[in-house]
Amino acid sequence: MTKDNYEELRQRVMQLSPRHRVALAQQLSHSSQRLVAYVVPKPDNSTLNPSTLKDFLKSKLPNYMVPAAIVPLETLPRTANGKIDVNALPEPKIATSDAGETPRNAVEETLAQIWQDVLRLNAIGVHDNFFELGGDSILSIQIVSRAREAGLRLAPNQLFEQPTIAELAAVVNLTPEVAATQDVVTGEVPLTPIQQWFFEQEMESAHHWHQAMLVEVPDGVNSEMVEGAIATLWTHHDALRLIFTDKQINTDASNPPKLAHIDLTHLTASDQVQAIAAHGTKLHQNVTLAAGGLMRTALFTCSTNQLRLLLSLHHLVVDAVSWQILLGDLGTLLGGATPLPEKTTSFKSWSETLRAQTAAQQSEADFWVTQVEQPIIQLPRDYAETTLPVEATTQTVTVALSQEDTQALLQTVPAVYNTQINDALLTALAQTLLQWVGATSGNVRIEVEAHGREQITPEIDVSRTVGWFTTTYPYSLQVRNTEDCMESLKSVKEQLRQIPDRGISYGMLRYLGNETIRQRLAQASNSEVLFNYLGQRDSTSTGLQIIQDIDVGTLRDPRNRRGYLLEINTWVANGQLQVNWRYDTKIHRPDTLETLANQYLSALKSLIVQCSDTDSGGFTPSDFPDAEFNQSELDDFIGQLTGEV
Repeated sequence: MTKDNYEELRQRVMQLSPRHRVALAQQLSHSSQRLVAYVVPKPDNSTLNPSTLKDFLKSKLPNYMVPAAIVPLETLPRTANGKIDVNALPEPKIATSDAGETPRNAVEETLAQIWQDVLRLNAIGVHDNFFELGGDSILSIQIVSRAREAGLRLAPNQLFEQPTIAELAAVVNLTPEVAATQDVVTGEVPLTPIQQWFFEQEMESAHHWHQAMLVEVPDGVNSEMVEGAIATLWTHHDALRLIFTDKQINTDASNPPKLAHIDLTHLTASDQVQAIAAHGTKLHQNVTLAAGGLMRTALFTCSTNQLRLLLSLHHLVVDAVSWQILLGDLGTLLGGATPLPEKTTSFKSWSETLRAQTAAQQSEADFWVTQVEQPIIQLPRDYAETTLPVEATTQTVTVALSQEDTQALLQTVPAVYNTQINDALLTALAQTLLQWVGATSGNVRIEVEAHGREQITPEIDVSRTVGWFTTTYPYSLQVRNTEDCMESLKSVKEQLRQIPDRGISYGMLRYLGNETIRQRLAQASNSEVLFNYLGQRDSTSTGLQIIQDIDVGTLRDPRNRRGYLLEINTWVANGQLQVNWRYDTKIHRPDTLETLANQYLSALKSLIVQCSDTDSGGFTPSDFPDAEFNQSELDDFIGQLTGEV
């Protein structure tokens, strides 16, 4: 959009008929910030069809310039000095998720059902915004995967560009069809940037750095069925068979992991919990990267009718999205349904494509150099002794928002300034860290972790591929210590919108780029804070009951070093935002982190309260990516538009 586009919009509307006089106003509805056209037909011709007019505008204008509603009026309200009285214009009727426009065709019906399942909502209108309903980038992967299973071809980035069902339905099957091999993939696999980061840490016990899940085995399922399901997963998901010698190699499927059978029926319930943790630790420890077997399993018999399955995977072959895929497939197999959905692009092809596309990211090198080389604030330390954080002295502090505040964070806050969940979470985090330092303003560098499953070429689809796809990238947020949360949110939103390709290019250039850029990025000081939003977790969303209150053993060797002073992991579980702070007790005191964690919740609550104010709302420059507005110019322009047409 350029500064001339609103006049262009006015001219396009008037082309409908020379007998129509049309007035256009930009009404900033406090609840949804929509573009609204108010139309006044000439007295000699009062016939006006808003649908016809809207269709005409769609044929002439980009989506963001098409009014969400067209309201016929007999006359435009005016102030005493003859200007349009925007406050007197009637509120348009715009669909919401409570009573939104229902699907109008089979594609929209399918998408609506998928959205309802993934977002856990009873009804969704075709014009409701995915992110204003609580959607996020991880859930977008699930949307794409389920759409694919339903025969609808989408790309993850399309949910960012077409965030409503109506818009998304219009682009279904327009992306190239991805041909993924269904054969067992073998051979050398280049290390991805995140895998190179892992080996760069030179951990004491690199083989012991795991993730694990404990699930209830459904009634009627015996050990033979579990063993068969594990073998199918092993064959179907190629990354599970990776080994790491001096190279990363995909082996064949001839040697599936053996299922360990452990009888706990002779133990009390409390002793069973301890036994599961002890056996889990052994399972995680007894791994050799060069020999493979990075997926290990144990089946615990807790009573005659209760089996529990422990899945232990080295982090080199799995991430949060992969767990959703694996547990979903496991639930399908244990339920007796076969075959599994077709494979998407292999991890091997993904890694090769990353290398092939790195040269094309060279233009973004200056952006990332700026992020890592500009001066930043240093976090306080409670103890003067310099030490590297390690797992042995790591503790956690976990705090949570209420369900009411979490719902507002997911649905109310995004609608105010067209933001996404990370915008709000990082705004509050940057403000909290700045207050901790005691500075009035400064650059707060945060290493942001993301799912990394970006569609780097049209021929790639990894929505159902298992592997470690995670990306991390440093970003230096310029923030001020202010009580005006709205201004901070707008500022952080605009800064985050400058990140190219959702951050994936940083790792590509840092580990796969030319020697000059690799060295320059490597020489920069490391970020002290890692932040990760893991999305919305449901213990039964995969069809299996995940057991979350039983210790599954020591997942990482206590001698292994950690890469950051603070690691903040956030997710939504049981309707509440959970915030987990990991820190080293030889660097920070427990009370310091408890205070910090609670101050972060307070910052989020303040943001929620201000966003819930009915007078809040508006646009920021990134909402109009083709324009050259700064925030002040945009506010002035909208003020002129709404005050005088």
